[in-house]
Amino acid sequence: MRRSAEDITVNLQYLRVFLTVAEHEHITRASEELILSQPAVTKTIQHLEQEVGLELIERHGRRIALTHAGHVLHNYARRVFAVEREMEEALSALRDVDAGEVTVAASTTTGVYLLPPIVARYHARYPKVTLNITILNSHEIVEETLNWNLDFGLVEGDASALPQGLRVEVFAHDELVLVVSPKHRWRGLPAILPTDLRDGQLLMREQGSGIREVIEHALLLHDVQMRPLLTVPDNEAIKQMV
Repeated sequence: MRRSAEDITVNLQYLRVFLTVAEHEHITRASEELILSQPAVTKTIQHLEQEVGLELIERHGRRIALTHAGHVLHNYARRVFAVEREMEEALSALRDVDAGEVTVAASTTTGVYLLPPIVARYHARYPKVTLNITILNSHEIVEETLNWNLDFGLVEGDASALPQGLRVEVFAHDELVLVVSPKHRWRGLPAILPTDLRDGQLLMREQGSGIREVIEHALLLHDVQMRPLLTVPDNEAIKQMV
């Protein structure tokens, strides 16, 4: 007999243990992070499976794999504890808005061109707040934010394409333009067609870069498959190579 939604009550401590196991896909590593014994972790997962009436994990040697129900619960567990963390931070901010620590990551472009003046203004307003800043690509920032390792991140790209579980606010709009060498045959042209890029020898950012994802998506709308000549993880290096 299937249990109704009204009959299911999930213990948040069990859910926290499950989330850690799901993130590591390993009972031993999860138990080390939680400072619990492996049998205690296993027993907790069993209790949770009894609560929800579904099998959540499958064992494969020393590792585990999530069942379909496990993947569904994993997604909701992330969102539950993201809200919990947001609540704690909001209450903490109400207690002390002038001190604390903020961990933020920015993609290469935003980190170089947008973040410095923002940091300067923020530090002038909140001099006692410590800012921990990391430069990563957009994909890495999304993953680190979902894993609660960042308070927030600045990325480029299509905001609607970001995964669930994130609070997203559009910060600014920008324009991407093609640049060429002064000796290139396209120099001086007012515009080119997307199809002209089929044979273009492009220098592009690495996979995971928000800028690259935007360009690839725009070209695919015109049935253009991009084939970069070189992949370079640094905007300044690309400028010098051009």
